[in-house]
Amino acid sequence: MKIDPLSPLPKYHQLKEIIKESIKKGIIKPNERIQSESELVSKYKISRHTVRQAIGGMVNEGWLYREPGIGTFCAERLKRTPGKTFIIGVISVVVSNYIFPRIIHGIDNVIHPKGYSIVLGNANHSLEKEAAHLQDMINRNVDGLIIEPTKSALPSPNIKYFYKLKEKGIPFVMIDSYLDELNSSYVRVDDVLGGYLAAEYLLGLGHRRIGIIYKSDHLPSAKRFQGYKKALKKYKVDYSEELVKSFALPEDKNPTSSLIKELFKIKKPPTAIFCYNDQIALQALKAITKLGLKIPEDISLVGFDDSDLAILSQVPLTTVAHPKGRMGEKAGKILLQLIENVNTSRPQQFVYKPRLIIRDSCKSVRESSEQSNELREEMRETSPPSKKVLQDIENSAHLNKKEKDK
Repeated sequence: MKIDPLSPLPKYHQLKEIIKESIKKGIIKPNERIQSESELVSKYKISRHTVRQAIGGMVNEGWLYREPGIGTFCAERLKRTPGKTFIIGVISVVVSNYIFPRIIHGIDNVIHPKGYSIVLGNANHSLEKEAAHLQDMINRNVDGLIIEPTKSALPSPNIKYFYKLKEKGIPFVMIDSYLDELNSSYVRVDDVLGGYLAAEYLLGLGHRRIGIIYKSDHLPSAKRFQGYKKALKKYKVDYSEELVKSFALPEDKNPTSSLIKELFKIKKPPTAIFCYNDQIALQALKAITKLGLKIPEDISLVGFDDSDLAILSQVPLTTVAHPKGRMGEKAGKILLQLIENVNTSRPQQFVYKPRLIIRDSCKSVRESSEQSNELREEMRETSPPSKKVLQDIENSAHLNKKEKDK
């Protein structure tokens, strides 16, 4: 076939039809690399812009997929069962430039080579909007759904939509969270362990007055709060209600500023604060700075997610890592397995183990060597999971001894 310059159809459209016909006839096979831009320009005597327009359109339609630095390949559309839409729905609590783009990128890396496209729904912290997006996905007859449930720490009024999905045979995977009411497939982080690691690190630096700011209606946040309490109990540090601050507003409403002021009005304010995510931690940093205090000289600060915000902050933030892109890829793989094995009744559940990323936002409390040694022995007796925590205490004791000797 050739490009007809006299045809009323645009040249890029003609090129798309030529490539599609080759795919349908099996001339271009699934996962086989197609000709390069330069080869197509030379073969059909058209501009590079026309080729890019055609290829870009076919990528968006799921006929082709790109491998950066390698080339463009044929997607596996021909293996699909008739009647499928080749659409995967993704519903998020909020679509932002925080960690969500990496999760979406991870999902797309897995599903796009298989010929699927993403339809995105933004609940924007609203259960009503979540319900509308769920119904829209059902109406679209998507092949599968990946969803981060809204207000997941509370009983969900949208359970009926998940049962509708099951009735229609539309598999779904929950991501980053789950609903207790459903025994569903999910991919998430061990948030209790993450909160534990953050609090344990601060305890290891000698802090006893550790504040926490968390989101009360968000299950991962509530689980991180549980981990915080677990660490205090493990190391026999009294739990203080006045050091605990929660909120339910969207993060972009800056709920943190007033909470920081409350924490520093109490008689014995915290020497360290654990924030349930990096976004809240950065808001806390700004609020603390406005009070004339410095991070980490006056206050130690720990976040969660290891986002770009943590790296680019004026004080690089100690944080707990979130798998982000890997989580998206895992959710995509599980969903594809469920789509291809619709009779699978057992939910697939995967939990990532978090790890602490230590940067510059924390500092040890100036204690005597005896106090540091006592804490070190206490942590040994309670089987600490990390050599790093003990090393930080050793360093703290050494520095305090030098200062004392002066």
